[in-house]
Amino acid sequence: MTIKALEQTDTNSIYYFPEKLKTTVGQLYKGGYKPSNTKREHKARDLTKIVGDPKKHNPESIFYGRSVVFTGTLSSMIRSEAQQIIADIGGINGNSVNKNTDFLVVGHQDYRIVGEDGMSSKQEKAVKLIEKGSELEIISESDFIKNI
Repeated sequence: MTIKALEQTDTNSIYYFPEKLKTTVGQLYKGGYKPSNTKREHKARDLTKIVGDPKKHNPESIFYGRSVVFTGTLSSMIRSEAQQIIADIGGINGNSVNKNTDFLVVGHQDYRIVGEDGMSSKQEKAVKLIEKGSELEIISESDFIKNI
């Protein structure tokens, strides 16, 4: 089995598995265990390529002229569709949470990635900004759907 795994990963040592398989190795330590996990590698999407349809702009929408960031997996649509809706409304899509973010839309979080608190790094940053006085709103996917 190990020989086949070495062949499939094009390596000559099991020590290269984590790098090739984009994982970390679990660890046993006194008093506990840290499981292995998968390293996520993704390139941020160039949101400037999402162009809204001016005929669909809606100045009455809470998202019109406002910056919106998504985190987690949406169950009702794929993220690019949601981002297109924001652009069509006349909103501004963002890749990351910052002081200019108005809304963070939270989809389903994978606890294997975000950890026990269930919050992505975007959501953790949003909470910190809110604690410092930011008017940023964290909303659920269902609240997003109700407002589009």
